[in-house]
Amino acid sequence: MTCTLRFTLGVAFAAAFVFINRAPVLAMPTFGQAYGVACSQCHTAVPALNAYGRYVQRSQYAYLDAAVLKKALPLWVGYQANYDSQASSPDTHKVIWGNVAVHAVGVIGDNWSYHVQQWLVNDNQGGGLDTAWVSYNNLFKHNGYLEVGKLEVPAPSPYGMWFEIAPFNTPEVTVGEHTYQLDANRWGAKAGYLHGSLSLDTAYVGSDADLNGASDYVPGNGKALQYRAAFMGPKNPVEVGVYGTTGTFPISDGLTDRYSAIAGYFQRDPMHGVPGVFFVYQTTHDSYPLAGATAPANGRGYTLNIYQPIFKDKVVVGFRREMTDDGMGTINHYGNIDLTVQIAKYLRLYTEAGLSGTNAGNGVDRVGTPAWRVFVWWTTPVAKAKH
Repeated sequence: MTCTLRFTLGVAFAAAFVFINRAPVLAMPTFGQAYGVACSQCHTAVPALNAYGRYVQRSQYAYLDAAVLKKALPLWVGYQANYDSQASSPDTHKVIWGNVAVHAVGVIGDNWSYHVQQWLVNDNQGGGLDTAWVSYNNLFKHNGYLEVGKLEVPAPSPYGMWFEIAPFNTPEVTVGEHTYQLDANRWGAKAGYLHGSLSLDTAYVGSDADLNGASDYVPGNGKALQYRAAFMGPKNPVEVGVYGTTGTFPISDGLTDRYSAIAGYFQRDPMHGVPGVFFVYQTTHDSYPLAGATAPANGRGYTLNIYQPIFKDKVVVGFRREMTDDGMGTINHYGNIDLTVQIAKYLRLYTEAGLSGTNAGNGVDRVGTPAWRVFVWWTTPVAKAKH
């Protein structure tokens, strides 16, 4: 590691050890600290959200009491160390020690909320801006919101908050020259409505770049209108919904791909010894997927996740199976098995074994090399909440 990296990590660790001695032994992030509740109030396995946590997320934190949230300093620090057996190119490393992020999350007054995540170091390099949004939450008598910034696009919560290491492949399928970003953080504006069991939101988004992408709504990845509608509740373990997108993407020959996707999903939290389930079925349409294309591409894909907490919810096991068909003759299959362990209040271990395979439409199947991944995540609030 470089001297700069060692210094940054040293400062982060020193600061975090000081802060952790001041913090109560409660939940992360600062919302759990302010309320004085355990992580399980919002999470099945950090960071995967349960029904209550998903409802809080969809409200842009307006579902919580602003007066209570103000008891905690809205800052927390996270450190990650990663291992990936498939990372072997000259520009990558199997073990990455340098991942330090600072979060600011909370409310301003009774009508505003915000979340900013800045990487100090990411993949052993200078970090970028992961998240940066502010939301006005007093539309339709506090049932609606308007949000701007680098935000989560409307999609199922597991796409952004999940305990498995590998990203989901269904929302990131590549069709010709176009890669879908149905689970990305992108610059734009989002409006939503949450009341009773009905959750609606839609966003117009552009770049997923760093701060320089804030004003660039026609970058290399095009622009899109993405939406979601779901039936859910803070005490209902079942969520059913649809999400989709329509947008444009510039092709290398100067023409434009006009694309769309629509998907249905189902999620049920694990309860009474019955494992949890997350299932998605998605279709895609690309009018001009690559230079010289003579026909549109109609693709499909699915994701199936089965997961179950064990040992008093300190350990969670999960299994995922995915398939993507780009509509151009290439079918990919993915699978992984995961084990997550809470080692201490602020320290968690994530392990994963994954395997992928491809059928390129020529009758030949290719099976990828098995992947072994390990991820250690340490998080801590910055200061003690006032109770």
